[in-house]
Amino acid sequence: MKISVAGISVAALAVVLGLCGCSSVVNSHRQKAEMMAALGRGDNAAVMAEIDYKLRDPSWCNTSVVNSGDEIMWRLEAGSMSFHLGNFRRSVEEFKTAERLIRDYDERAKLSVRDAGAEAGMAVTNLNALPYRGFCRDRMALSIFKSLAYLGMDNEQAFRAQLRRLRDEQKKVQDDYRDFFEREKAELDAERRQNPAVAGKAAAAADERSLCANAQNAEFASGLKAVRERAHRGYGNFLNPAAIFLSALGNLRDGNCENARIDFKRLYEAMPGNPVFRQYYVTALALAGRPVPAELSGVPPFAFPVDRDCVYVIFANGRSAAFRQIALYFPIMTAWPMCEFYAPVFGGLRVEADGVAHDAALLADMDAILAQEFNERLPGMIARIVLSTLIKEAAYHASLIAIERSNMDETAKAVALASVAVGGTAYRTAMNTADTRSWEILPREFRLTQLPMPRNRELALTLYGGAQQTLGVRIPDGCRSAIVWVGAPAAGNIRCHVLPLHSK
Repeated sequence: MKISVAGISVAALAVVLGLCGCSSVVNSHRQKAEMMAALGRGDNAAVMAEIDYKLRDPSWCNTSVVNSGDEIMWRLEAGSMSFHLGNFRRSVEEFKTAERLIRDYDERAKLSVRDAGAEAGMAVTNLNALPYRGFCRDRMALSIFKSLAYLGMDNEQAFRAQLRRLRDEQKKVQDDYRDFFEREKAELDAERRQNPAVAGKAAAAADERSLCANAQNAEFASGLKAVRERAHRGYGNFLNPAAIFLSALGNLRDGNCENARIDFKRLYEAMPGNPVFRQYYVTALALAGRPVPAELSGVPPFAFPVDRDCVYVIFANGRSAAFRQIALYFPIMTAWPMCEFYAPVFGGLRVEADGVAHDAALLADMDAILAQEFNERLPGMIARIVLSTLIKEAAYHASLIAIERSNMDETAKAVALASVAVGGTAYRTAMNTADTRSWEILPREFRLTQLPMPRNRELALTLYGGAQQTLGVRIPDGCRSAIVWVGAPAAGNIRCHVLPLHSK
């Protein structure tokens, strides 16, 4: 029995798509549109139903993401959504699974069969063929949520152990991403060597200035401008101030004043104008018996102990930036991921207790952290997407030329050319899908304030700016201290959790 080249190609493509995950044809952001709309209107049951559907047991005939390149992304969504709903046990389990998968991808040999398959899949499909390994922002956010979820489980020992790892996690992210950029460059160079016929054209086409100058790329140029405006608000070297703050808090509560001083110094250097970080740094210097720099001589330390008998309020405000698909012309049109930013629902948070008002200051701009990383990865992304697009175009035109030069009769040749033209156009259209994968159930920003434990253990929380809502919170009697988490992805979807700290 003869097996046609077309049949082999279809079978190979089916295998490739099976390895790639389901975002190779329909981009991830579009897949999540209804889920995120449900989150915005407060239909949390619909959000969890979609997550559970994606993470259902896999079989050959369903669209489960388990064991696909998209699994990490959906585990992260499951972890943060479970946290929002107060299901802290599931949150921890989802984050543990995501960590295991991330380690698996990170430690996999560069030339393993699975990675080679993913690279081959990318060449004939798109960047969604590569496993989603998570952004730098994701890895630190995972540690933040996981540590707080342990506290939600009333497991203060695990919470403190996770905090002690946070500083190392931050350094590991920085080291891992240096390696990542080096590997990405090496893989791109290898693809260029394997496709010398199009490598030169790709290098010429992947010029950012020329791309932005093309009138057809106005959406790309304006999107890039917005990205860079936000990237300048980032903190450098993939720093996440929320993680550093929690590390510092853990050091304070453990009595490690010198380590706390180092953490707060990093926060102060990252955001020297932030009044909360200035005051924390001065307080940590006093606790460590260190002199206060002249530029901070007018900043008073906190008037109450910040390591005990306190309430720390963390406000997770708004919806994280994501990636939408746009068109990029060079001059061939290809699908391109571009950051999409969402306006915050609330402008801030005020906490009133014992007759005193405390405004939450910015702790971490999560959109800026993502924009900064996107901007740093941009040159490699442009080079790789342009090269991948030209490889597919070259393969398509090579097929047409091969048919033209074949010994088929004119009728058969016409049929073959028509078949390749129709099939090739349909395939390239289907595979022209941007890699818009990201962890979307995250806040736009974290804000922070702290205050002594109120005498009556009651707080009034006012979310203001645009929409306005007031919540009443009571700290349970058994808590000496507490972290109060206020999550507000939308005006109609606010959750508040009191995370108990029994010691100190």
